[in-house]
Amino acid sequence: MGALRTIEYTLSDGQVVTTRELANQLGITESAARNRLNRHIDPKKVFAPYNPSKGGKARKSKAKIIEQTKKDKEQDLLKLALRTI
Repeated sequence: MGALRTIEYTLSDGQVVTTRELANQLGITESAARNRLNRHIDPKKVFAPYNPSKGGKARKSKAKIIEQTKKDKEQDLLKLALRTI
């Protein structure tokens, strides 16, 4: 296989950023990071925190963690209910 092509984006203050670095720093998907970098060169807009009320989805890893904690809570409640019976 060939090497992956990594595009580096230069912001207005001269800072060089890749989509993966931005995605890891903000906790967003790489496609969302790429979209931000394609639309803006202002660092304030690019590094603005992720706002779920504006739409979009959290990273899958965070969604999996949230889903797992819900399952754990349900299991704990079920165990508690079975103990009382």
